[in-house]
Amino acid sequence: MDMNQEQALAVQRRNEQRILALPSVTGVGVKLRDGRLVLEVDVDPDAEVPAELRLPEIEGLPLVVEKRRYEPQ
Repeated sequence: MDMNQEQALAVQRRNEQRILALPSVTGVGVKLRDGRLVLEVDVDPDAEVPAELRLPEIEGLPLVVEKRRYEPQ
């Protein structure tokens, strides 16, 4: 079942501090991918993806890990 934006943001809020505390994580946010909401986590491209992020989803929200540096806009 797909989540709405409010539900997805609630998942982000509940997990954000834990995810950002993982080594090499540089950013986390809800994004729209292929018409559905996902939790996107940015990981330093020179580092290994933490084991905690090798999951298909978190609380039912699909998890996408991008190896890139977070660049504030």
